[in-house]
Amino acid sequence: MPDLTREELIKILAVSERPRLSGTDLSGLDLSGLNFAGADLVRANLSGANLDFAYMRGARAEMANFEGASLVGANLKEVNFKEANLRNADLTDANITDAIFFHADTHGAKIDPTSSGSIRTT
Repeated sequence: MPDLTREELIKILAVSERPRLSGTDLSGLDLSGLNFAGADLVRANLSGANLDFAYMRGARAEMANFEGASLVGANLKEVNFKEANLRNADLTDANITDAIFFHADTHGAKIDPTSSGSIRTT
């Protein structure tokens, strides 16, 4: 069960320039279109979450769980996914410019080869 509702999360994101959501369970929530720019999502559980068209530029998502999450059209520019679980995640049409996927598990993930940017692995 998620730690927060979408409404509670919207309030947190509205008042914090760099929201600290490390370790938070947001699994299965509809988080589409939300602004996570610069957020601390280290070890957060976003498995099965809908992050379509979310703005996540510069977020820290090291060791976070995005298994089965939908990130269609999301802005993932400069997101650090180091050691994150992105198994079976859908990153179709996502902007992955300068995103870091070092030691991330992307098995079964849909990463559109025509997406903006490229995957950095170091």
